[in-house]
Amino acid sequence: MSSVLILLAVTCLCPPAQAIGPYSAGHDIVLDQGSGLAWQKSDDGTPRNWQEALAYCQNLAVDLQNDWRLPNIRELKSIVAISSYYPAIEPAFSCRPASYWSATTVADYPASSGWVVYFANGDDNWEEKTKKNYVRCVRAGLPEK
Repeated sequence: MSSVLILLAVTCLCPPAQAIGPYSAGHDIVLDQGSGLAWQKSDDGTPRNWQEALAYCQNLAVDLQNDWRLPNIRELKSIVAISSYYPAIEPAFSCRPASYWSATTVADYPASSGWVVYFANGDDNWEEKTKKNYVRCVRAGLPEK
């Protein structure tokens, strides 16, 4: 009985990451007006390993901004559209039905494994950091007024 109560409490207190929105799409970026995050609208079509993904985002310059980074798993899951499939992403984005890297490492294997979101169905999983996946970078959005 106590395990059911704990599960219920965790479910109520820690809702799954989901789209916040509303979204406004520009030519190269999508702004999540709810979270204030600015997202790369499309990936560049190049699969990268985890280290390459980190470096790609750190060196990215889009829309005259150069403070891009690889999103953590919760941020990346926030753009999944649970009502969409293949790809399972908010319509403001251009996306492949493939896996995209997050900056989050796997707690038991931080040196070798990282979390990804599979945008065909919105599931998350972990993979070896040497595997090639796509990348969608994020940055802080517009400053608060």
